[in-house]
Amino acid sequence: MKEILKANLNNARNAEHYQFHSDVLSIVTEEVAAAQKIESLRSEYVVLFEKENAAFIQNRAYESTKDVEAKDRERDDLFLYIKQTVDSNLYCPVANKKAAAEKLSFVMKPYRSANTKAFAENTAQVTNLVQDFQSEAYAGYVELLGLTEAVAQLQVANNEFNAIYMGRSGEKLVRASNENMKSIRPKVDTAYRSLASAINALYQVNSLITRSATTEAELGGLIDGVNALIVQLHQTLSLRGAGNTSDVNTDDTVSPGGGGAPSDGGSGGSTDSGSDTGGSDDGGGGTEME
Repeated sequence: MKEILKANLNNARNAEHYQFHSDVLSIVTEEVAAAQKIESLRSEYVVLFEKENAAFIQNRAYESTKDVEAKDRERDDLFLYIKQTVDSNLYCPVANKKAAAEKLSFVMKPYRSANTKAFAENTAQVTNLVQDFQSEAYAGYVELLGLTEAVAQLQVANNEFNAIYMGRSGEKLVRASNENMKSIRPKVDTAYRSLASAINALYQVNSLITRSATTEAELGGLIDGVNALIVQLHQTLSLRGAGNTSDVNTDDTVSPGGGGAPSDGGSGGSTDSGSDTGGSDDGGGGTEME
């Protein structure tokens, strides 16, 4: 008698986990679930999977840290160029340039270490420096040292950095308030096991009692399709040493109505200790700055 195999979902990386459930839902469609009267189970599964989808996309798309770092380097390079130009002109033999450098060096004094500060403080100090350098009192000295364009570029880079940084702060808030892959994966697995158990139970009832050839073919097709995904997943895990080839065993089944077998976390939604195993490989790991 056909039954859906147990699935070693604990050891799947985030991308593998996401793809498995996406493929299951493409097999157990809304129309199929309605025909078998298990649409409520599928709907609960879909709601949870959509949360995993959002978390997975956030993990994959959270690239703004690289943009922040690149824009910060651009800003720091401009800042250092301006500072070094002012400093070097303190020794300029041309009297008016030396005087201009002395004026600007005095203005720069509170901001000389801006590039070493934390992002927010760096932004504030550069903003103040640019305002001072572009003010009527000092713009002439800046022009005399040939720094007018560099100061304008520094202003643009600083504003662009701040826009990216503030956007990332908003993204962090969304990520903090939304479920992440580690918390949502066990819930999705539990919903999947409930659906798999229902399919197994329906197939067994039909096989023993109803004996409808049409139902047998429909449910058997679902079971075969899901089992093919499970076999494929276990082979993938086995290739990288995260699962055993013995996992691919037609005797390892989900008991009808009873939830998953032990390696699938059981029917009670127990902690999925391997749920976030592959986070860094899938874009979900890594240390965030600030």
